[in-house]
Amino acid sequence: MILTLILKGITYHKFQNALEGQQIDYLSLQNKPSPFNTILWTANVETEDSFLIGDYSFFDSKPIQFYSHAKNHGALGNLKNEDKVQRLINIAEGQYTVTKQNGQLRFNDLRFGLLSVNPNTEKYAFSYILEKKEGELKVTEVPKDKSDAKKLLGDLWERIGGN
Repeated sequence: MILTLILKGITYHKFQNALEGQQIDYLSLQNKPSPFNTILWTANVETEDSFLIGDYSFFDSKPIQFYSHAKNHGALGNLKNEDKVQRLINIAEGQYTVTKQNGQLRFNDLRFGLLSVNPNTEKYAFSYILEKKEGELKVTEVPKDKSDAKKLLGDLWERIGGN
């Protein structure tokens, strides 16, 4: 456990230095290990209008790259005042984006990252469809495909080896 805290501190500074080196202004930075290891770490970086997601393996030889995911919070419109949406925002600790896919409004919780090592994907670990039907807001979790999780674990194992 102590080793994990030390590694968290080391990677936090790696991410911080990468942000400063790339002259990226940010509001907050949170880092966490990827599943089942303490070699590959992910950072969620909040900026004024987006979240940046980057990863770092202790075996990396190239600089850390950050990929932008627009907050798009304004797309919620009046739904932002709904109790169910407020609960989602609280659960996500403010780390969320809003996207439209296939005509559906989606609330994407960023705390658990993406379901892919592809940083440009719009497949989030936890994503919810927001639909207003007959005056009621319906919140439905986007179904996950088991093959996505299996592929992710294989991709993470490969990514741990460095970029």
